[in-house]
Amino acid sequence: MAHDPINTGYARALFEMAQAEGVVSRVEEELFRLSELLKGNPELLQFLKDPNIKSEGKRRALSDLFQGRVHPLVLTTLTSLSDQDRGGRVLHVIEEFSSIAATARQKVTGEVTTAITLDGDTLSRLVTALNRATGKNVQLFQKVDPAILGGAIIKVGEQIIDGSLRRKLDQIQAKLVQ
Repeated sequence: MAHDPINTGYARALFEMAQAEGVVSRVEEELFRLSELLKGNPELLQFLKDPNIKSEGKRRALSDLFQGRVHPLVLTTLTSLSDQDRGGRVLHVIEEFSSIAATARQKVTGEVTTAITLDGDTLSRLVTALNRATGKNVQLFQKVDPAILGGAIIKVGEQIIDGSLRRKLDQIQAKLVQ
């Protein structure tokens, strides 16, 4: 659903309100976390999509889940999408928001997945290296996934660098099987 006008409209409205309040970075970070939550909990995404659940029930559930945990603009956007039976668009709106925010600050967003949380200095050095490698200003979000065992998986734009220990072990196992 690349550049669907409905998704773009919601994302643009959210971006403009976040920009007016000076909370674009916070909203972007919360949307990233929300996206990860929804991808990891398909039942929640299905709940948002379900047309058989009344708006008031969705509204109450969203409030219970997110009130005080996310910026009010994020909650309002979720509620608006849900109220208008557009809950299935949430991930697309988040993606579009990230694109609009990155363009506005002339940055590209990326994600680094590691087995443990990186300290600020290491994260800063990684961002500097990615800036040099891509020729762009990279805003990096961090995700922790112990399943990769060690190393890192880095996604910047459409590029993916998989330097995880899990991948290396899988490659060794494939060679041994041959």
